[in-house]
Amino acid sequence: MNITIKSCTLLAALLLTACAVPTEQTQMDLVQQTAKTQQLQLASADPALRTEAEQEISRLLAKPLTAENASRIAVLNNPEFLAALASLAISKADLTQAGLLPNPGLRLIRSREEDGYSTELDFSLNLFSMIFLSQNKAIASQQAEQQQQQVALQLLDLLTQSRGAFIEAVAEQQRFRYLQTVQEAIDASAELANRMYQVGNYSELQQARQLKFAAEIRLQLAKTQQQQQQNLERLHLLLGLAADAKLQLPEYLPALPTTVPVQDQLEQQALTQRLDLQQAKSRLAQLELELKQQKNSRFVRGLSAEIAGSMQHSVEREVALGFELPVFDSGDARISKAEAQYQQAWWQAKAQQQKALSEVRQAWAFYQSSYQIARHYQDQLIPLAQKINQQNVLRYNGMLIGVFELIADTQAQVDTVTGQMMAQRDFYLSELRLQQSLWGSPSLQLTTDSAASTSTSSTASPAGH
Repeated sequence: MNITIKSCTLLAALLLTACAVPTEQTQMDLVQQTAKTQQLQLASADPALRTEAEQEISRLLAKPLTAENASRIAVLNNPEFLAALASLAISKADLTQAGLLPNPGLRLIRSREEDGYSTELDFSLNLFSMIFLSQNKAIASQQAEQQQQQVALQLLDLLTQSRGAFIEAVAEQQRFRYLQTVQEAIDASAELANRMYQVGNYSELQQARQLKFAAEIRLQLAKTQQQQQQNLERLHLLLGLAADAKLQLPEYLPALPTTVPVQDQLEQQALTQRLDLQQAKSRLAQLELELKQQKNSRFVRGLSAEIAGSMQHSVEREVALGFELPVFDSGDARISKAEAQYQQAWWQAKAQQQKALSEVRQAWAFYQSSYQIARHYQDQLIPLAQKINQQNVLRYNGMLIGVFELIADTQAQVDTVTGQMMAQRDFYLSELRLQQSLWGSPSLQLTTDSAASTSTSSTASPAGH
C-alpha cells in the first residue's frame, strides 16, 4: 500500500523544518493532524496512485539529494511506515465497531402439543453491552488515540532516521574523497622516497616512514569506503529504494551556523509535546476506564432480556430478565487485575517522564558541546593548519626545507581535516537528536569518534634527513 502525492502536502512544512530545533506547537499540530484526520491516506490498489508516487520519487532523485527530499522520499516509499498507516484504518474500524448497538437475537420454537402444534418467537437483547456501550466506546477511543500517537511517533522517527542517514552518507563521502586526494600525494612521495633511497640520498628509516604512512592511508581509505557503502545501504533502506537506485549526494554538508539558538524551558516543552508521554497518558486513561467498568459491572455481567410470544395466540407475551449469579466468580480477581494494571501503567508513565527529561538534558548538552567542538575545528585548528602549510610552502620555495619535510606537514594535517569533517557531522546529528528528544523517544544513535578510528597521529612523524 502506498500514499498519494496529494496526501503528502501536509508534511511539507514539517519536512522543511525537521532539522531545526522546534520551539512552537507548529510541528506538533501538523503531526497530530496527519495522524488524527488521516490526511496521509492509504492508497488503494489502484496502479495509478502508485505511478504518481513513483513519478514524484523519480523527480526527486533526478537532482542532488537534500535532507528534505530524503525525508519526502522516505514518507512516500518506506514500506514499514506505509504499513504503519494501515493501523489507523484498523483502529478507526475498531472505534466504529465499539459504538454499535449489539445485534438482537431471534429464536423460532416449534413444539408439538396435545391439541396440535405451537409456534413461538423469542426476541433477546444483550443488555450488558447496551448499558456499557458508552464506556466501551470511550475505551476504544483511547486505544485509537494511542495508535494515532504511535503512528505520529513512527513518522517523526522516519524523518529523523532518514535525515541522519543522509548526513552520515554525505560526511563519509566527503572524507573518502579527501583521503583519495591524500593517497595520490602520499603515493607520489613514497615513489620519490624509493628512488632517492636507491641512489643513496635517503636513509632506510626515511624510506620506511614514507612507505608505512602510504600503506596506512590506503588502509584508512579502504575502511572509509567500507563505511561509505554501509551508510549508502542504510539510506537506500530507509528511503525504500532498490540497491541500484542512483543517489546524487552533495559534496559537502552545510556550513555551520554562526550561533546556536538559546533554548529556554526545554524540559517543560518536552513534557507538553512528547508524543510518547501523551501515549502513556492515553494508556493510563484507558486503564482507568477499564477499572471503573470492572467495578460497575461485577454484579450485572451476562445481563440479558428476552421477550417471547406465541404466534397462535398473539395476546400472549412473556418477558424474561436474566443475569449471572456471582456464586463462584464475584469479580474480585478481575478488579484486582485491573487495579494492578493501572498501578503498573502509572509507574511506567512516571519512569518514562523521568527518562524523557534526562534525554532532553543529555541531548541539549551534547548539542552545545558538539557545536563548540565543530566551531573549534573551524575557527582554530583548520586556520592554524592552513597557516602552517602556507609557511612551509614558503620555506620550501626558499629552499629552507625539502620535499619530505613538506610532505610530513601534510601527514600531520590529515587528522585535523578528517576530525573537522566528523565534528561537523556530529553537530548536525546532535541537532536531530535534540529535536527528537523534544517530540519522542530518541532512536538516533550518534557516533562521536570524530575520525578517531582512522587516526594517523602515530604515523605523522616528520621525515628524517
